Amino acid sequence: MGEPMAIDSAAYGEQSGWRAGQDLIDALPYIDTLSPEMRDEVDRLVQEEMQRSTKKPVDYLRELPPIPTSQFKGSKVLKSEYERVRRGEGMPPLDTHRYTLSTPAKSKMNDLVAWGKALDNAHSQLEHQHLRLLNLELYLKYGAEVWKIGNAENTVKKEELEMEVEKIKKTIEGINQERKLSQISIGSDLKKHEQEWFQLVEKNQGIQAACQTLEEEIERLEAKKQ
Repeated sequence: MGEPMAIDSAAYGEQSGWRAGQDLIDALPYIDTLSPEMRDEVDRLVQEEMQRSTKKPVDYLRELPPIPTSQFKGSKVLKSEYERVRRGEGMPPLDTHRYTLSTPAKSKMNDLVAWGKALDNAHSQLEHQHLRLLNLELYLKYGAEVWKIGNAENTVKKEELEMEVEKIKKTIEGINQERKLSQISIGSDLKKHEQEWFQLVEKNQGIQAACQTLEEEIERLEAKKQ
């Protein structure tokens, strides 16, 4: 059995992009045949290469093109949050002080400004609680219907995505079928050319051996004349 038929380099010139200069292994899986022994040998070679390799998973990521730098559209908040995440820092704790209803400190019990701030905070808390009650009333009155409408919209989106996925699957299946038919149609020609190549190689080797024998005979005759 001959070697699996494959193209070991780019068929139409050098490759471009971040994989430029690297070999392209374009196998023909629908007509290539691998014996169990060859598969075991391939697995063994892959394992040996993995053991010899000094690369780590992150090293392969470095070979990819760099991620475009986001400008955050001038948002200082997003930029500061990105920097915080990049440094590995946690989120600052929530400020719950404004949700507490407290009186001024003992040292400011006679401070009108401090009492004014406490009164403003009490008004804010009262308005906040009133707003919560309004939201609860609206939820009790309209929440169920809004939830049903939201579920209906999500169902429509889900069906649209499923149709898109099915369309992509059919496209992929069509491409695979086209590849299979194409490879099968040319498989016999490839095997025929492969056999002819081996026959020509064998014939050339025979010619080279005959030429070598004649050259040695000529050298022997010339040496005998002298």
